[in-house]
Amino acid sequence: MGTKYTLKDVNAIAMERGGICISKEYINFRSLMKWRCAKGYEWQARFPCIKTRKRWCPHCAGNAPHTIEEARQIASSKNGQCLSEKYANSSSPLLWKCSKGHEWYKSLYHVKNCDAWCPECCKISQKLDPARDFALSKRGVCLSEKYINNKSLLKWKCAKGHEWQASFKNVKNNNTWCPHCAKRGLKHNIEFAKSLAYKRNGNCLSEEYIDTNEPLLWSCAECHEWNASLHSIQRGSWYPHCSKYQRENRCREIVAKYLGPPSKIRRPDFLKTLEYPKGLELDIPYYDHGFAIEVQGEQHGKYIEFFHRGDPNNFIKQQDRDQLKKNLCEESNIYLFYIWYNDKDPEKTIRQELHALGLID
Repeated sequence: MGTKYTLKDVNAIAMERGGICISKEYINFRSLMKWRCAKGYEWQARFPCIKTRKRWCPHCAGNAPHTIEEARQIASSKNGQCLSEKYANSSSPLLWKCSKGHEWYKSLYHVKNCDAWCPECCKISQKLDPARDFALSKRGVCLSEKYINNKSLLKWKCAKGHEWQASFKNVKNNNTWCPHCAKRGLKHNIEFAKSLAYKRNGNCLSEEYIDTNEPLLWSCAECHEWNASLHSIQRGSWYPHCSKYQRENRCREIVAKYLGPPSKIRRPDFLKTLEYPKGLELDIPYYDHGFAIEVQGEQHGKYIEFFHRGDPNNFIKQQDRDQLKKNLCEESNIYLFYIWYNDKDPEKTIRQELHALGLID
């Protein structure tokens, strides 16, 4: 059984951080508790999150005092303005204005730390989300910033860089995509897939080819078989059950011994953003227990030419995604910890983390 904590333990941790726990009772580690720091800021978080993290008050996390000038600089970085003249504290509402002329009130903390900007523009963007998702499924983008209805013309861009205009209804219902690629006959066939597999000492076992996004059956030199699209193979992927996947499965088995299987929802709503409408993915999530595990390969710690396709900017983007995922988890009271590729004893690391969370003895 896990360690049993009491309200006395909770208050002791709060006092160590120079604050207090305002809640009057402690039920279990899943319960949200109310906290107050030495500066008087209040917020809610689960006890394991406070106990195991080095961070304390989210309002004080920046440490340095904020100013109205900082608010104006943040607004400027978003091509907007902060119209307020005075700044009280990070939780007080300020008046903002976006590049489209919309005005609204929001605290500096919300704008700075929650990646929030104009709510009116956000509504417009949400109307475009289905079109953007569809373009993403075609390895392209929807370039339009305004959506009227599914019959209005939108601007699209394919993976080859071609741009054209078409209504969302036409693109979606008629299953059409880039007219430039269609005219040029930029299509592959099953023979191309087989020749690509041959270069890697493997085989393409499929007999029919539909398009680059349709899964085909492949076989590697060691006779392992798996399904993958031609597009992913062209981008450098091959047999998926490599060390990273084996390590992830091993970690999943270790945690399952103590807590049962993880959640099957790996792209939770709180990891969905305007930039990532389908959501960022967690390797081993346990939402009911307030934590998740990320099994990190070497490419998450340093630039590797193969994984980052020869572009150091892809490594920087990956680091930004990893940090965004961590921040969003913290905002949702999900403690995120990592098992790195060079960890020689992942079971020991997992046991230590679970013990610190009070989930095992």
